[in-house]
Amino acid sequence: DQAYNCLIHFYKRNLQYLSCLTTPMNGGGQPGGGREGGGSPTVQLHKLCVHLIGGAGGGQELVSSHYRSALQLLTSTASHGHPGQGEEASVLDRMVKGLARSSRERDAAQLTSLHTKLVSCSKDILRNRTSILALLHSLSERESTNNSQPSPFTSSLPYSNNKHATKPSNRSSGKSSLSSSGLGSTFQAPLSSHPSLSNSALSHSASQPSLSGTFHPPLPPKPRSRPTSLYAVETDSDTGTKSIPVVRPSDPAPSEQDLVRELVFVFQGIEGSLIKCEGGSYSLDRKVVMSSHQRSMVIKLCEVGWLYGQVHSFTERQAGEVSYGLVGHSFVTALREELTEYYRLLAALEHNVREGGVTLLQLGIWTRQPMARLRLLVEIVTSVGVARGGALATQLYTFLSQGDPELRGCVATLLSACCRPLYTMLLRWVLDGSLEDPHNEFFICGEPGVQGEAIWHHKYSIRKAMIPRFLSLAWTKKILSTGKSINFLNSVCKDSSPVEGRAMVISQLEVMDPATLFRGELDSPLLETMGNLYRSTARHVLDIMFGKFQLMAHMAALRKYMLLGQGDIMRYLLDLLEGELGQPATQLYPHNLAGILETAIRGTNTQFEDQDILERLDVRLLEIQPGDTGWDVFSLDYKVTGPIGVVFTPDTMTQYLMLFNTLWRAKRMEWVLSCTWKKLASLHKMARQIVELAPVLHLANLVASEMIHFVHQLAYYITFEVMECGWDALIKQINLAESLDEVISAHDEFLCTLVARALLDERSREILTQLRAIYDRILEFQTIANRIHDDAVAEWDARQTRNLLINSKTKAGEYGTSEQMDQQDKDRKKVYTKNKLGSARAQLRIVSQSYGDMVRTFLFQLTCSHDESLQCLSFRLDFNSHYKKRDSRLSKPLTFSHRRMSMSGMSTPMTSSQMTSSLMSMGP
Repeated sequence: DQAYNCLIHFYKRNLQYLSCLTTPMNGGGQPGGGREGGGSPTVQLHKLCVHLIGGAGGGQELVSSHYRSALQLLTSTASHGHPGQGEEASVLDRMVKGLARSSRERDAAQLTSLHTKLVSCSKDILRNRTSILALLHSLSERESTNNSQPSPFTSSLPYSNNKHATKPSNRSSGKSSLSSSGLGSTFQAPLSSHPSLSNSALSHSASQPSLSGTFHPPLPPKPRSRPTSLYAVETDSDTGTKSIPVVRPSDPAPSEQDLVRELVFVFQGIEGSLIKCEGGSYSLDRKVVMSSHQRSMVIKLCEVGWLYGQVHSFTERQAGEVSYGLVGHSFVTALREELTEYYRLLAALEHNVREGGVTLLQLGIWTRQPMARLRLLVEIVTSVGVARGGALATQLYTFLSQGDPELRGCVATLLSACCRPLYTMLLRWVLDGSLEDPHNEFFICGEPGVQGEAIWHHKYSIRKAMIPRFLSLAWTKKILSTGKSINFLNSVCKDSSPVEGRAMVISQLEVMDPATLFRGELDSPLLETMGNLYRSTARHVLDIMFGKFQLMAHMAALRKYMLLGQGDIMRYLLDLLEGELGQPATQLYPHNLAGILETAIRGTNTQFEDQDILERLDVRLLEIQPGDTGWDVFSLDYKVTGPIGVVFTPDTMTQYLMLFNTLWRAKRMEWVLSCTWKKLASLHKMARQIVELAPVLHLANLVASEMIHFVHQLAYYITFEVMECGWDALIKQINLAESLDEVISAHDEFLCTLVARALLDERSREILTQLRAIYDRILEFQTIANRIHDDAVAEWDARQTRNLLINSKTKAGEYGTSEQMDQQDKDRKKVYTKNKLGSARAQLRIVSQSYGDMVRTFLFQLTCSHDESLQCLSFRLDFNSHYKKRDSRLSKPLTFSHRRMSMSGMSTPMTSSQMTSSLMSMGP
């Protein structure tokens, strides 16, 4: 029976010789005549059936039935197909891998070359090339010996090299030779592939190679169905033939060698006749009789096959994903190298199993370390999931802390493979400034559409999700700055001069191992070299910016003209612009204002500035709102072009415009009060003759003095405590800066300090609103003072004209005056005294009272501020306690911070409005 099945599957494997079997048979189930002759395959198959079935006592009907079943099995298109190109490549791949495992790489290369020549020379000659290769592979497996070197998977496996070892029996050696030559798989695989064959029958046939002579071959079912069992045949309902008695032997317990052989297949992810794979997990048939400890050991060893299947399926799945990236595919390649070492273990195990004498206990000991290694690999691939790039390296890095040196070395090998693409991307970035990341795996990303000066701030950024855990954020920023600096020098500065020390750094980086990336930041040669490259590149950028593009000169120009540091041109400009800016904003023309600016430049020391700076200085009109005058929309502007735009960004220039508007308004108040003081001072001589003017003039001088003190103290605060202190801190930080990023950061910090202390930030909005209300009172006072001056001058002129008229008439001998003239003079004086001076006195009192209330509120808000400089400004404005005596809120004995904590009962700070309302509610 075994020879019968073997011959059937041998014919099935070589189907190309049986193409003539599809010819019709004669009615009696005998092979047809004609061209076939006596030596045709059909005749030989019929003779075989007669010999086997008839010799066992079967009749003609039974022979015909078996013949038809065998013929149907051999000619079935559902159970086999012509070997294709993929099967041939698979056989060749197994042969090459077998040579590679035997350390015969040269023979493997020669085999590949010979196969290529065979394919090109035998396209239409050899039709069964795959079968020939399979036969050669089977013969080589039977005759070859396993000389594989020790590997991580096979380090604990002993090799049988004892020539005097006891040889296995003929029965066992027969099995071993069958399995080693490849015929075992050829023989058993088709049987196990038929669903109609039971597991018990397969195990029985494997354990009983021959049956007694009294055993009859099984009867086939109907001609168009396959046999359902090798040991029982039912009655044919069509012919009424009775079944031949069948002797069913009892299922014996499998031997330990059978279990070991099954486990070797399980280690390769292949189920056997005793161990089945259901739902991805292996299980032992309950019908198999064995001891409990043997069953538990077999199930435990099956874990090796399950672990191998998990790793193998992960590699096969991810290898076909192009989007998995370079790092991911490097990880898959490293896993396959680990599996290659596992294949060497399997080859050594198979060699020892063929020689016999391998027990389950030995198999468990030999696979203990490989199982731990595979278990670690499964944990890694499960944790990695779909992570890519730097995130994948981070996941691998978490497994590096292993107590077992071999497992730690395994993780280090995988991590080194993943770091190799990252290291290549890193070198290209820090050396050439090129970003070669087709799959978005690097921790630096770029926007191709950003060009010009914006590349420094907006083109390149850090992809935080891809930063490996073994690289800190500080080092990542340095790496980003290094490549960004190279791009900035090439594309914006148009500088091609070499960076000092670059050649030595390149030579050091090219010989380093990618594994140095994850070996820690302390005493890391890679990070030390990267630090040197970062410092040299950053120093070169600073030299270009401060030397060729005069960055400090432009900063000084912005301080002079946008922050009103150049006092002479600002005062002269105020005098020249008084007539223009007093008009409505809609009547202003930029070219007229530009001409006035040019006049101011030529009339002051500004004319000696560098020509490039003067060309950048211009006039700008802000957005016009209804009711605005020229003072509300006028502003100077500084045009920024070229590489200095990296420091003076559009947002930065907007902050400069905000500061100019605030400082220009304060400068105007100072100028207004100065002009008002001059006019009031000129009225003192008139007050000697216009006696009624003296009280009003005294009140106006008091209000003016109060306002001048406020404006001068505010100007001192802005000029010295804000501008000069901030500029001094900026210069110190720039002198200590090692990169352009540090210069930009220092400049941004300087501007933020100015904005906060100039009351332009969000927290000081209420204080700024109060300050602008005080400015409105000053402008209102200017109007009243101008009216007093104009009325006093008119009254002075009228009185001087009357006196001249009286003197001229007296000299002419006439009466110097008349009753009518005296009455007109009295009426004029009455109108001036009561109406004009009275109205001016009342308006001055209102302005003085309103101004005083606003200043006291302003001082209280400064006291509530969190900025110590603003609190000091409150003290300077009320140095003699003038306002403190008039407002009980300013005379509280406790400091504001103590009062805030005592009132709130908690440490959380309150907003400015909450502070003000809370303190005002307390009263005196």
